[in-house]
Amino acid sequence: MKKTLFVFGIAMITLVGCKNEEKKQVINAETMDEVVSDVVDEHNSQNSLDWSGVYEGTLPCADCEGIKTVIELKEDNTYTISQTYLKGPENTEEFKNNGTFSWDEAGLKVILKNGEETSQYKVGENQITMLNANGEMTEGELADFYILKKK
Repeated sequence: MKKTLFVFGIAMITLVGCKNEEKKQVINAETMDEVVSDVVDEHNSQNSLDWSGVYEGTLPCADCEGIKTVIELKEDNTYTISQTYLKGPENTEEFKNNGTFSWDEAGLKVILKNGEETSQYKVGENQITMLNANGEMTEGELADFYILKKK
């Protein structure tokens, strides 16, 4: 009798275990894309990061050693920019400007405006990255030189 109950118990456990395996859903790349697209995330650089502050770095330059750039983004959506063209140890040109900036619809980029001139920067954690005229990241060997770090 004990052997019969023991065998019956093992058979039930095996059946229940197999049945649970059938209920598991396999998540592949397509399924994951569907799940991710259904999730609405309202977090972005504008509302999640401590973006206001001073950023600096040296941008590439075609006819000089680089452009030392300092940008201050302020809470009131104004900015100040200082750019120094490094043309040699004693030969530099400095330009200072200020203006207003706005955020793109996604809250990931700031658009600096000064008269008719505009420039775009992607805002990240303690850094901003200068974007090209189309609002895209620069790729290639020089990509890291377009990043300005927060002081």
